[in-house]
Amino acid sequence: MVTMKRQPVLAAAVGALAVSLALAPGAAADPTLVTGGSAADVINNFQAEGYLVQINWTNGFDVKPLNTCWVTGVNNPGNFKPGGPVAATVYVDVQCPNHEW
Repeated sequence: MVTMKRQPVLAAAVGALAVSLALAPGAAADPTLVTGGSAADVINNFQAEGYLVQINWTNGFDVKPLNTCWVTGVNNPGNFKPGGPVAATVYVDVQCPNHEW
């Protein structure tokens, strides 16, 4: 039986655990946003790790080479890892320059 005095302590402990789990770094196999490279570099890295990659063109055009574009986000909706029973697909948000100048 939880008394009234213990409820705030219990709530604080549960809250601290939830925060620590939310802030904990993901597993090493989780897709992470690779910075400092082009969209082509990021996509090639995911494919080398075994992920299937789908591109979301955020500015609506896919007429530019991926090496001139950059990644604005990565999503792995099922948090699947390569080599598992389900294909591990990541969705990479790609933005490219709109103008030639």
